[in-house]
Amino acid sequence: MSDTAWQEATANQLATVKSLRDAGTIKSIYRETGVGVLAIFDVSDPQQMDQELRGLPMFRYFESITVHALWDMAPALEDA
Repeated sequence: MSDTAWQEATANQLATVKSLRDAGTIKSIYRETGVGVLAIFDVSDPQQMDQELRGLPMFRYFESITVHALWDMAPALEDA
């Protein structure tokens, strides 16, 4: 991949992630150089999660993806 193509791909990835964050789909994101990215997505079901991941411009370059389902614990904590 040329330097220009790489710059374009990373710029598209950044724009897509920002739009997902602005829409509330990505709640939080953390990147550690050389290790990877941790992102908290707010999606309705596994199919939407798959769709959001596949929609990322850099998806085809991901070496591995691990998804862990979380749930909103706020209501349970409020009742305690």
